[in-house]
Amino acid sequence: MKSARLQLSPDFPDLIARTGLSQRAFARRAGVSFSTIMGLMHPEIHPGRRGGMQRRTAWLLSNAYAELVGVDADTAFRTLIVERAGEISAGPYIEGLTEPGNQ
Repeated sequence: MKSARLQLSPDFPDLIARTGLSQRAFARRAGVSFSTIMGLMHPEIHPGRRGGMQRRTAWLLSNAYAELVGVDADTAFRTLIVERAGEISAGPYIEGLTEPGNQ
């Protein structure tokens, strides 16, 4: 069973700006690298990233946001994170490995 692909909400930049922190400061507070935030916001310009995030990263961001704005972590998750079912990409083909679906 495929799990949902997790992505940042399109409102992420404004939501973070409203907290009074820069995206870099928010990343530091959440315990993730700023390059992770940039990769999630702009996967098309970050080679090797497919635009989704690990669930652990989503919760790190959500917990930091919840603490900043005074909401529970579940509400923060629903505010910051978009779950897209069935959009998981197979990733890049690596020579020598079987392509997905041709096993």
